Amino acid sequence: FSAPAPRPPAVTGKEIPSPPANWASDAAEGCALQLAERKTALMRVQNRLQQAFARRLRPGQSVWDWSYEQDEEDTQWPPLCRATVTVPVAGRSFTGEWARGQRDAQIEACNLVSAFLNDGGLTRTPSRGSSGELLDREESGDCEDHFDLVRHAESAGRREL
Repeated sequence: FSAPAPRPPAVTGKEIPSPPANWASDAAEGCALQLAERKTALMRVQNRLQQAFARRLRPGQSVWDWSYEQDEEDTQWPPLCRATVTVPVAGRSFTGEWARGQRDAQIEACNLVSAFLNDGGLTRTPSRGSSGELLDREESGDCEDHFDLVRHAESAGRREL
């Protein structure tokens, strides 16, 4: 047992020190907020795509299609996964970074779609790149501008999502 400090800052200071960040909430609350954010991340990007391409989507047409790769040599759970999302009406495919589990892999790919939308990609045709490959010219329309998504995604960082 130790004796109390002879002159603690709260007694000698003229101001009461600020409480630690998040002192009124517990870790579970923070985790719940993060989980809710992750669950809605995909829906928010999907909604943005649907709004952006509303006139070009046929009734009942999905705005995107997903495919996944798993690292066959990975033995941990959840396994390393990489998601590719194809947005046919935009003529684009986006391949995210490797991540633990399918949900995180989807979020990685969604970050690229979000950067594409943020950087005005709706009015441009992208150039080829590992993060966003150009689909057949017939599917993408004949836009004249070329857009380097990889460069823009790197400069944009993770502003959204």
